[in-house]
Amino acid sequence: MAKEKIHGGFGEAYSLLPRYAEMVKETNPGSYALVSWTQTTGNVCPRFKACFFSFGAQVRGFSKGCRPIIGIDGAQLSGYYKGILLTAIGINGNNEIFVIAYGIVANESIDSWAYFLRNLKILFEREGCQSDDWTFISDRMRGVDTAIHETFPRATRRIRCQHLYMNCKNAGFSGTAFHKLFWIAANAYNQYVFKKAMEKIHDYDRKACEYLNSCTEQWSRHQFEPAICCDHNTTNFVESFNSCTKPYRDLPILKLLE
Repeated sequence: MAKEKIHGGFGEAYSLLPRYAEMVKETNPGSYALVSWTQTTGNVCPRFKACFFSFGAQVRGFSKGCRPIIGIDGAQLSGYYKGILLTAIGINGNNEIFVIAYGIVANESIDSWAYFLRNLKILFEREGCQSDDWTFISDRMRGVDTAIHETFPRATRRIRCQHLYMNCKNAGFSGTAFHKLFWIAANAYNQYVFKKAMEKIHDYDRKACEYLNSCTEQWSRHQFEPAICCDHNTTNFVESFNSCTKPYRDLPILKLLE
């Protein structure tokens, strides 16, 4: 009750989103703000479906001053209506976090990621950026790979190494020796070091080696594209942004977006 008095109600906040989106576009030239609603049927009023926001300075700053790598992730909202906060984060020349865009969807799925990435592409095109060969790094979240390759056909993928390691651990590939060898292979800057580490992993567990060999270009540094000028194989920069939003995820949506 106290939070509602201070920050307003959840239902009220969602009803004000269209007005907020128009205010963003009016007061911040070049900004992109979209709020999607369900279709009206009979006497049933439309309900909030998803939203996407990016301020003009964000997309201009990313396209002109950041590396061509985009970290994407979803974070659970803990407010009354729940939902997922999707974010796209870049890295500038000083390896600092640079927020590109964010949005709210009901859940993580192919449709929700496709909605988010389609709007991200429209955002770039509005600024005269026609590139579709970005590098995306994320966990192996549901629907991400399909949505990326449908929206950005020439994009390359990286998988967060910690997430890949946890997949291995859940599959039974674990132990101190495997942990050490995995990170040697992940952080290897040349094929020789990578090959030696993988040979030892093969001796340790053949199935683990086969699993990792199926996606080496997505997690091993020695196969990253040099033109990207970024050797990140973790999404710590995205997780850092998520940590900043955590105190606000149980507040009405307008407080989170502000």
